[in-house]
Amino acid sequence: MIRYKEIFLGKHCNNKCLYCSYRLSDSEQPDFNDVTTALEQTGEDSIALYGGEPTLRSDLIRIIDTAHRNGYRRVKIVTNGRALSDNQVLLEIVKAGSYLFEIKLWGSKPDLHDYLTETPNSFLQTIQGLENLQRLPCDKFTCLRIPICKQNFTDIINATITGINLGVNRIILSLEGDNLPLKDLLPHIRVALNISILNRVWILTEGLPFCIMQGLEHHIGEIYYGYDSKIYPRTHRHHKNCQHCTYQEICRGVETEYLNKFGHTEFSPIKENKYFGEIRALNG
Repeated sequence: MIRYKEIFLGKHCNNKCLYCSYRLSDSEQPDFNDVTTALEQTGEDSIALYGGEPTLRSDLIRIIDTAHRNGYRRVKIVTNGRALSDNQVLLEIVKAGSYLFEIKLWGSKPDLHDYLTETPNSFLQTIQGLENLQRLPCDKFTCLRIPICKQNFTDIINATITGINLGVNRIILSLEGDNLPLKDLLPHIRVALNISILNRVWILTEGLPFCIMQGLEHHIGEIYYGYDSKIYPRTHRHHKNCQHCTYQEICRGVETEYLNKFGHTEFSPIKENKYFGEIRALNG
């Protein structure tokens, strides 16, 4: 799987997501020269532009063009998708050379999505953006990120179906926050994975340790692109049961705040696993 150099374009956003890590941050808005410096080629051939909301920048097309001139083959936009509801905006981005999109959807219904984005009508615009992408006649790749929290975990199956119906190429189920017991979440994860597999859409999880995902290990996203994303930063730590687990050298453990809140009793070490050799090879 492709690993991207991640370029921060500022925290400004037209959503106010309840679980956003940037909303209250004091990160400065980088100007074009700062972005140009960050784009200096260092060996990677792919970048991901993220924020905040990258599509709010008036110089986004110029940034994409600069990236290509610096030798990057792939430019991915990490976005809430709302700006893409304007087909002209989408066409300009694609014409500039960005065909890869990662779009966040909090729920399959307007009331749930808009509640978690704290922004009226954000659902309708995000869905319209996804529909516009689906209708593009050119080659493109769309990843749908479904963040999971206490308020929406029972909807992730419907959100997964929504993504499949909209023709996305990949789905990521990403754990957000620390207020949802994983034992409550796992049955919904299993169904969402099975539905996506049956529809031939590759689906991954983020933020779930190997012991929770036992039997589903190949769907742990961190196997393919690591644990060090700046876009969705996490803090992990091992607990006392981890020392007996086959996957200790690969798995980072569990979110620190989750362990502080719920403890470690639900986690059982995996003593032996037939997939270990394959997964270790994938992890590099």
